[in-house]
Amino acid sequence: MNNHIADSTDKGSLSIYHVKRLWSKLVYKNAINQNNAKEAALDNALMDILGIGYLPTYTFVYQQNPSFADFEKWICTHYPDGEIPISITEQCNTLFNDEKKEEAIIVHEPVLSETDLLHWHELGYTIVRNAISPEDCKATRDLIWAHLGMDENNPASWYQSHEAIQGIMVALFNHPQIHKNRHAPRIRKAYEQIWGTNNLIVTSDKVGFNPPETPTYIYKGIGLHFDTSLAQPIPFGTQGILYLTDTATHQGALTVVPGFHHTIHNWLEELAPDKNPREENLAAFGTKAIAANAGDFIIWHHCLPHSASANRAATPRLVQYMNWYDPFVEKQSEWL
Repeated sequence: MNNHIADSTDKGSLSIYHVKRLWSKLVYKNAINQNNAKEAALDNALMDILGIGYLPTYTFVYQQNPSFADFEKWICTHYPDGEIPISITEQCNTLFNDEKKEEAIIVHEPVLSETDLLHWHELGYTIVRNAISPEDCKATRDLIWAHLGMDENNPASWYQSHEAIQGIMVALFNHPQIHKNRHAPRIRKAYEQIWGTNNLIVTSDKVGFNPPETPTYIYKGIGLHFDTSLAQPIPFGTQGILYLTDTATHQGALTVVPGFHHTIHNWLEELAPDKNPREENLAAFGTKAIAANAGDFIIWHHCLPHSASANRAATPRLVQYMNWYDPFVEKQSEWL
């Protein structure tokens, strides 16, 4: 190794732009992305399209210190036949072409009704009902239970430690059922309606496991927060969560501050200079815990303060996180 940071145009054996550059930056721990929001966004978009995920990629490279050939082989292991489909290769390379695809507005087969869209515009969130089938919900639940080595019918097993558990998040990224859910047509079409384009990609994100609180187990999530920079202007963005279990408001439901996307600009402008917006009492603006059924998918505007919540029901909340987004939307270089 010669510590050389590859150019994006070096396609390697996979014929995909930027893969070698991403690998070289990680292997040589190069901070080239610092203050370069565009390149960092391209890195993340590339990993999402390939379905390898941000955390798994960083973990693999930092733990294994692979050669570039081994890195390419590892990417291919994410595909059942070990071969990346041409459609995926072309989608990756589109990120780095000078000519971007023109937006294609979806005007047929709407998933969200006019009422749903009005709810979205006014309150900043909407629910896609029956986004995946009951059979896919059960298959995903069974997968999570097996991954964690827990028994759905044995509450004592719900609290055992597991290396994949990070708070209420579970590191489970790469499985055919997980991929199937990510590409559920109703979920994608709802995002296309909200974004106004079908040139979107989906994140390779985690699943979630939130068991009931007990006298010896306290909720391990965090409070209301933002997952985007608060440097203004804040570009448009979305987030999403798939309920895999029927989830009541007191069962660890997603909680948001409805409508905050309309007021966040003025709130930030009026905040005293010595105040950290991330340390303010966001719950004072009024929160809404969103109940929904297994198979329902919630999309919310990323300017809404949000969090999971303590599970005070009798059974765990299981979810899958994902988000479709436009990789070409400008990102803020400053993290506030």
